[in-house]
Amino acid sequence: MPQIRGKCLCGGVSYAAQIAKPKVEACHCSMCRSWASGAYLSVAHDGDVEFSGSGNIGVYRASQWGERAFCKVCGSSLYWRLQGTDHYAFSAGTIDDQSILDFTKQIFVDEKPPYYDFANETARLTGKQVADEFAAKMKS
Repeated sequence: MPQIRGKCLCGGVSYAAQIAKPKVEACHCSMCRSWASGAYLSVAHDGDVEFSGSGNIGVYRASQWGERAFCKVCGSSLYWRLQGTDHYAFSAGTIDDQSILDFTKQIFVDEKPPYYDFANETARLTGKQVADEFAAKMKS
């Protein structure tokens, strides 16, 4: 199975995870847009992650569902994680080999502001659809 590797801007935090098909999704929720200054582009992963430099990872519990992690040195957004699970959404911009990524999904499309659109054909989920998916993951 292919492995993705990534790191923050300063290199103080790096990670590796086994991901069969690295698919990018864009989150348009208001929290992600505040955090990323636009749609949060990420690669989802359920499973183990190997971190290096974990002492440089700051974690902010942003909601009842999730926490957002960043490098305490350079401020890079690293990942969003579903509380109590091994579901990560790694910041696509931190992945070393971005040529393997495929943009396939947009979430919280009902919160997307009108000033931008992506041209890619993707799956599109509303906030309620995403919340239902998260609730199911948290129960399992």
